[in-house]
Formats: sequence, structure tokens, C-alpha cells
Amino acid sequence: MGYLSLFLKWKQKKQEKELERVLEESISKRKDYWNTIGHVDGDVLTHLLNPMFFGGPAWPSGRQTFIRVQKTETVILASDGLSDPFQFLEEKSRKQGKGLEFYIECDDEFLRGPLSDIQDHWAFDLLYQMSQNAAAHPNMLELFMQYDVLSIEFTDLDVPSHFVNKNGEIGVLLGVQSPSISASLSLPYESIKLISMKLLTPSELDYVREQGAQGRRQLAETFQLSKSYHITMTKRESLI
Repeated sequence: MGYLSLFLKWKQKKQEKELERVLEESISKRKDYWNTIGHVDGDVLTHLLNPMFFGGPAWPSGRQTFIRVQKTETVILASDGLSDPFQFLEEKSRKQGKGLEFYIECDDEFLRGPLSDIQDHWAFDLLYQMSQNAAAHPNMLELFMQYDVLSIEFTDLDVPSHFVNKNGEIGVLLGVQSPSISASLSLPYESIKLISMKLLTPSELDYVREQGAQGRRQLAETFQLSKSYHITMTKRESLI
């Protein structure tokens, strides 16, 4: 074997060790942070068969996992893998994957049940669909850097009926600031964004559609003034 081949093999092993170290540290730092917010389960929510092998979007390291954080009055479900380092260093050197993770905080007591049942809950479905959208998007982080607060719409999700309009559309506001959860988290390569998800009522969704970026910001401020912040309460009055 020539010197060049030996060098390339050594370089590859070094890169693999670097990726393994950063991946383990990223997972650990995210879990450590969520443990300051509430109780994190020892196990994660994941798939028996990774959807990326069946045409689904690829996550940075291949891991597609989610965690549960139980607080006194609410439960948080969060993506855990969108900010893993990319599988190949050459792909995007020294980047924490997509640079963000999503979470939804809800007061539904069903979310405290067996972890195996959580994947049937609408809050997990919402988080899962959002995470897959982010994995497929070329650079969703840039949109958040530009606008801070975004919105997205879904259909065919079994959320509480008063959050669904007459056309079956469901609005979600992304990035409402929390008084207790940091908007960013420092990981080995860089800081990432932690982005909240909040269900909108049909009238709130109409307002966002009509007013655009300004409407999203104003609605986020309204949620903060009402002290409901980013939390999705299963029963609440519309603020618009």
C-alpha cells in the first residue's frame, strides 16, 4: 500500500472519530439542556425502520429521533437530530446539521402516558411533520434568521377540532419566544436555534395569511402579552 493510500486511510479514520465525538457531544448537550427544563425520558422516540430508506428526507447524521420532557403542568416533545453534524465532514464542514431543532409544549395529560403511545398523539404528528419539512428544506435556518417568526400549514392531522378551519387546514406559528426555554443552544460546532410550535385557531390563521410577516410578529407579541407564550393549550379562546 502506497504512502498516499495510507495517508487517505488515516485521514478518513480521523474524520470518522471527529464525527463520532461531535455527534455524541451534540446528543449529550441537547439532553443536558432539556433536563434543566424538566424530566427527560431515558429512551427516545424513533422508528424501527428509518423513513429515509423509503424515500423520506435524510436527516444530517441519519438519526431521526424525538424526546419527551415532562414538566409540572405541561409536556414538551422535541426533535433530536436535525442539529446533528452532517454524516460526511466534506458535505458541510463544521456545521450542526440544519442548525435548529423544533419543540411543541402542550397541556394534554395523555402525553404523560407510556412512551410507546406518544407516536399516536397529534402533538407528535405535528412535530414529526414539521421536522420532516425542515429536513427536506435546503436551508430553513436562513428563513428564521431573516424573519424570526414563521408560520406553516398542514392538513389531515387529528388536532383538536377548534384548531381546524372549514377547509381542514391547520395553522402553526413557529418561533414564539418562551420565558423559560432558550431560543438557542450552544453545540460543539456552533449555536443552534430551538424553535417553538404553537397551534393557531382558524381566525388567527386568517390574520397571519392577511398580514404576512407583520401579522406573525404581532400575533407572537399578543401571545407573549397574554402570557400563553409558545404553549399549545388544548382548550383556549382565540386571540383574534
